[in-house]
Amino acid sequence: MIPMRRIVRRPRGRAVFVEGFSLLEIMIALTLGLLLSIGIVTLFSGTSRTNKLQDGLARLQENGRFAVTRMEQDLRMFGGQYCSNTTGASAPDTAVPMVPARAPMVYASDLQLPDSAINSIDANGNPTDASATAAYILSPRWFIQGYSCTASTCTPSLPSGSEAIPDMGLAAGRRVPASDVLTIRYQRGTGWTVPLNACSVAAGADLADGDTIQVSPQDGDDPISGMTPGLALISDCVSPVVLPISAVSGNLLTIGAVPQTSSGILAGASGFSCKGNRTRDVRLFNFSADFVTVSYYLAFREDDNPDARPNGGGDTRLIPVLIRREKGVEQELVRGVDELVFRYGVQDRTGKTQFMSAADVNVGTECSPPPPGLNDEPGCMWRTVRSIESHLLVNTVDDIGSLDQADRRYSFDGDEFLNATSLPSGLSAGNQLRREFIAYVTVRNRNF
Repeated sequence: MIPMRRIVRRPRGRAVFVEGFSLLEIMIALTLGLLLSIGIVTLFSGTSRTNKLQDGLARLQENGRFAVTRMEQDLRMFGGQYCSNTTGASAPDTAVPMVPARAPMVYASDLQLPDSAINSIDANGNPTDASATAAYILSPRWFIQGYSCTASTCTPSLPSGSEAIPDMGLAAGRRVPASDVLTIRYQRGTGWTVPLNACSVAAGADLADGDTIQVSPQDGDDPISGMTPGLALISDCVSPVVLPISAVSGNLLTIGAVPQTSSGILAGASGFSCKGNRTRDVRLFNFSADFVTVSYYLAFREDDNPDARPNGGGDTRLIPVLIRREKGVEQELVRGVDELVFRYGVQDRTGKTQFMSAADVNVGTECSPPPPGLNDEPGCMWRTVRSIESHLLVNTVDDIGSLDQADRRYSFDGDEFLNATSLPSGLSAGNQLRREFIAYVTVRNRNF
């Protein structure tokens, strides 16, 4: 083909021929440019998808590891009460040492333990929200309570009331259905030394309202300013007691009615509890502030992105969040936890350990020997929980676009899920990666 020519005439009449591109050349150039553009877009799309997958996996791994690490710190400590909480072998009629947990004797009318109905323990060993009128033993059984939950109910039933753990439901602020709940308690803090003759009364006399205890803080102890009117735990590693403190002045604590309680000290508290000891480090702790109640569960939060696709029963997208609740105050740990299941390693009276759900532990009867002065209380197998196994199903929080069946595949608590479209909670599964994280924790305060 002969190239097209255009004749350009200059002012003096001289003609110049200028050559251009033919139609075929233009078509070839356009085709090559289109192919190159398609290649760039394909490469960019593949790279973007790979980056989203990598970012999602990185976020999933980071959230899962942080969640199990943070939970382990609490679970290892449950039941802790300063050298009065270790237990040995529970098998009877053997030569193996057996040291039952030493349960505190409570001489205060009101405990007011959060996330429970425990204000005191009645004569039958059951928790009650009534004020105590006589001293009682606080069994370590009440230092832990788990709940096995389905999509509609929990076994045993969770405590109710305005300050209770939220109810289940597909709405922001509600608890995630079909996920377990666990509440544990332990004493933290350094406490303060109770020196010899710290009481204002003789060792053999009974304590009464108005009596005083003089503590002696040591280097490294918590500031004594942290002790305020409330409950105090005194432990000599043999016979711990809980006493009501009505006033604090420097190192001097006065026994009496705690603010917002019904009465002062209950009858029967002996001055021996605060006389000190030459061979043991007797210490006094702030029981009201440092005997903590921690609950773990999942709750829904609303997605901050207004363009997010709804995944529940409403018009918004719900994100399941792992909650750590301390003394009634919620703290978000990580987002994107779809399910939470607990298993408990329980040692029975024969010394054998088996893993059980909360529902099974709660009705078990093969309990190990109780602390001195106690009979087997309801749910007594909670006393011999030696280990806790936590299962968390963690997702990438955000959808990752198109995922194939292999990407959506995951396993949880022994079951395999190939292409799930919905979750036990009732949420849509969406396009997310999911992985199971398992934390196995041996309870520090229940083993030598």
